[in-house]
Amino acid sequence: MPDRNFTSWVHGSSMQVEYPDRLTAVRHTGPFVRIEGSEGQNTWLHFAVPTPTVVDGTRTRINAALVSFRTRSHAKVNEVIVYDGEKRIAEHMDINLEGDHLDARFEVPGSPEANLGINITVGVQFGNNAPNVRAMQIEIVGAGIEFLGQ
Repeated sequence: MPDRNFTSWVHGSSMQVEYPDRLTAVRHTGPFVRIEGSEGQNTWLHFAVPTPTVVDGTRTRINAALVSFRTRSHAKVNEVIVYDGEKRIAEHMDINLEGDHLDARFEVPGSPEANLGINITVGVQFGNNAPNVRAMQIEIVGAGIEFLGQ
């Protein structure tokens, strides 16, 4: 059987913010989306990934979530959660990632079959006493799902 593994990506500019009032700015640009947070706040960023559930008569399986991002000194990615429809299929909590993570990978245990649309939820946090607004920026280039289709 031929290998049917593939990855489906969405650009960072497709991001939806759960609590926009906790951010001071959202700027959709060509290379990424840049957000600036309010001091001491958190929110969740959502990325709806195109989800083929059957390819050439074979159910696809969800192997990993991929997120390409960078944070400044007073911002961090604290969690990555993957949903298939309303079902939580992976959670990576308290990860406290700062700096450049342009190839971050988050495994989905057991590589479950895809049933509905996939949503990657990225939990972000912003610190206190930032020297300037730039220190509370996060740039997200894209988010994707690695599918197994064999």
